[in-house]
Amino acid sequence: MAIITYLDENDFRKKERSLRKYFMKNYKYLMFDFYPTLKREGKKDGVYEVELPTDEIFEKVYGKLKLLFSVRKDVAVLEDILPNEILLEGHKKVLPTYKGIPYSSKKDLTKIKIVERLINGNWNNGIRGRKLSWATWRKN
Repeated sequence: MAIITYLDENDFRKKERSLRKYFMKNYKYLMFDFYPTLKREGKKDGVYEVELPTDEIFEKVYGKLKLLFSVRKDVAVLEDILPNEILLEGHKKVLPTYKGIPYSSKKDLTKIKIVERLINGNWNNGIRGRKLSWATWRKN
């Protein structure tokens, strides 16, 4: 049986609240599955990294959602939830979302749209619905 503590509780709780707001499935997994299992069964001493299910587009733009924690003498210390920047910014203010993916700036929105088009294979749809070809690019 393990005891759960925090390395920096205020910072961790902020990220956890942001996770609850923008990534409800991950938050529910942590609260109702991972934490109770960790308390019940515990882990061997060491440093651990748990990858949470992440949308493919979010992963390419910001990185995977990860929970970092360490265990020493049946005490689990929750250290961090990554990626830091977007989670802390999501706690400070309400972030706009694009197709369920939160973003903090126009630059991030552009990255999300580009990655989405690359994944979906719609890169040839061009600008504003026009088909782009090599001849179109040479004219400009």
